[in-house]
Amino acid sequence: MRWTGNNSLKSQLVTQFSFVLAMLLVVINVGFLLFIMRITPDTNPVDEASLPVIVEALRLVDGRMEIRETEQFAQLVESHPSLWFVALDAAGRELVFGSVPSLFTSVVEELAQVRSLDLRGDDGSTITAMVARTPTSFGEVKVLYGGNAVPGSAFTSLLWGAKVIYIPFTVLPVVGVFLCLPFLVGRALSGLRKTTATAASIDANSLGVRLSKEGVVEELHPLVSAINSALTRIDDDFSKRQRFFANAAHELRTPIAILQTRLEGLVAGPQRARLLQDVARLAAMAEQLLDMQRLAGNQSWEDVDLVSTCEQVAADCGPLAISAGYDFEFDAEVPSLVTRGDQASLERAVTNLIRNAIEHGGGSGTIRVEVRRDGTIEVADDGPGIPKDERGRVFEPFYRTKPKSTGAGLGLSIVDEIVRAHNGRISIVERDRGACFRLKLGLPKTIPT
Repeated sequence: MRWTGNNSLKSQLVTQFSFVLAMLLVVINVGFLLFIMRITPDTNPVDEASLPVIVEALRLVDGRMEIRETEQFAQLVESHPSLWFVALDAAGRELVFGSVPSLFTSVVEELAQVRSLDLRGDDGSTITAMVARTPTSFGEVKVLYGGNAVPGSAFTSLLWGAKVIYIPFTVLPVVGVFLCLPFLVGRALSGLRKTTATAASIDANSLGVRLSKEGVVEELHPLVSAINSALTRIDDDFSKRQRFFANAAHELRTPIAILQTRLEGLVAGPQRARLLQDVARLAAMAEQLLDMQRLAGNQSWEDVDLVSTCEQVAADCGPLAISAGYDFEFDAEVPSLVTRGDQASLERAVTNLIRNAIEHGGGSGTIRVEVRRDGTIEVADDGPGIPKDERGRVFEPFYRTKPKSTGAGLGLSIVDEIVRAHNGRISIVERDRGACFRLKLGLPKTIPT
């Protein structure tokens, strides 16, 4: 599932939650620092950067510690005139530099016993001092030094010193959430993907199908319920329309049959012939309306032998074609070709194509029905063909290439619906003479179990 777009639920959740978490961590860290400042004296410690310079300047000459005037030491003394320190090595040798405050007299006397010391005074105070033990070229030395505090405010020093804590504890959780939250949200929405797939498969042959709430987050249950309610209303309306459609088509049969019987009893003549043609047209339209109603209803999917089905239809329609003045041919490249489909619908599709050829083939030439090994069915005639500018409309309901045709304009539309229901397509093949319809079936869209 994509989540990079502005309308992506994942994108919004990850971005907003990461932002809120980052702000929360920043507030917690700032509050923690303020709390530490409140309980910590507002003074700065000794500048520890001075210690390496002092140690580098110490040296042992004839059993005594002395100071070697290095460039760094000279710069340190110049920048911190109040600098002082006392160095004591393991052999008891002592070196004093600068003016040691009297406060540290007793500390200097017991320096060998002092393990740690961190004394802070006001900013710039010479009593700010620290004890540190550090190795030198002639052994470990304990140094008591002071007179040079860390520059800046205590808050700046504390903030900078705590960076090793608040930076990882702020950045790492936000990065972790940003990387892990899409996966967690995706798992939470996995049920929604299944429901969406079910919704995408619903069509006119899926009456009664409803979306499941299983695995769908609770916040989306009202949406699923609303969709199911809409599907129920659509099913009810569709069923009412289908019942009306079927009843109307059936009710038309009786008066048409009565009218045809009475017309046949009239004296033969041009008027009687025209009336019989009109009645035949009404009968064909009623039959095609019934076909549409049957097609829209529940179909029976089963294994269908296309060769056998087309051969049977050709046997039924062949006499009609021959009596209309045509030669009739049937050919199959293979003896049997089984596919999955609705037997009655496929028979109706091939029948309509043959009847269309009889109606528009010009009354001469040959009508050919061919089944190829790849499942393609072709019905061709040697008539005038279909004009190029009308080929895109011949599959529209009630469209006729000849306004005075006896057809109702539903035959090819029904064929198109049947082919679509079988996930296939019907096309008009380009030929020098006549019309050729090519029907290619695919797997059916839905196969009820």
